[in-house]
Parts: sequence; structure tokens; C-alpha cells
Amino acid sequence: MIIPLRPFTKVKSVKIDFATALRCIGQDLDRRGLKTFDICFDGRVFRAQCGYQDPPSVTPVELEYRPADIEEMDQVGEKKRGKVEAPKDFLNQPQVFRTIGGFLDRNEARLVRLTNNHRRAKESTFIVEYISRDGESVVDDRAGAGIYDMCVTMYKQRGKLTGSQGRRR
Repeated sequence: MIIPLRPFTKVKSVKIDFATALRCIGQDLDRRGLKTFDICFDGRVFRAQCGYQDPPSVTPVELEYRPADIEEMDQVGEKKRGKVEAPKDFLNQPQVFRTIGGFLDRNEARLVRLTNNHRRAKESTFIVEYISRDGESVVDDRAGAGIYDMCVTMYKQRGKLTGSQGRRR
């Protein structure tokens, strides 16, 4: 028996704060010890295929993050902020995810995919696929030095916003 396929319906996109969403996802992956990831966003839900080994590797763990999940993770994290000592590694996964999300937010872009498991060049660390505000599809390789520079810039910008001039309180 052949079951006819339902016609494709366009998924209505919800407004996402990518800096917050990706930071929360990065914290969750970090907490779980997942090092390899391939995260896709369909306009409503983040779907992540992840693995425990360093990339490139297989991704046997599948996770899904809906806006309500991200909001809950952010609220739980907000209660812990300021009580945890600063991370020893400035360039940790949640910080990198937040920085990439901040880049998307500033440029009014929509994430399509974020992965560290499908390197196009030997030195690329992350591949970020997004739709620009003009509707252009962009695939951006980010190497370690470029990611580090983005993180430092965001850190300094956040310091200016909070009045700490980038210094810890």
C-alpha cells in the first residue's frame, strides 16, 4: 500500500536570540561531555547530532531543543550566574557558541547549521551556515584564530555595556 505524501508546508520561523540559544545549547553539550556536534535549525527547533570523541567522529547522540527548552535552560543558568568561578579556558564551547550567536544576531542572520564535524579546510574549526538578512545563503568556515578574535571582541563589548570595561568584578 502506497501512502501519499502530504504537501510540504513552510515552517513559520520564530524570533530567536541566537546568542542566548546557542550559549544554552553549548552549555548543555559541554555538561554532557559532547565534543562533536552538527546542529541544524529549521526555523523553530534546533536538532543536534553529537558525539563524545574529538571531531571528526561519529555522532550517535541526537538532541532536540525547542524555544521552551532554551528558555528553561536560560532561567536555570541565570540563577547560577555569578556563583560559579570563571572558566579556566576562555575559549570554551559555550563562549564560542554565544559568540557565533551574537554574530548572527548583530547581522540579522538566521542560523541554518553549525558544525565542527565536517571540515572543509584543514585549519577550519567550525562551519557556520546561515541566511543573511538579504536572503543570501552563506557558508562560513571559522578557524581557531578567527573564533578567538570574535570572542575577545564580544567580551570587550559586553564589558562596555556593563560598565566594567572588560574587567571582572
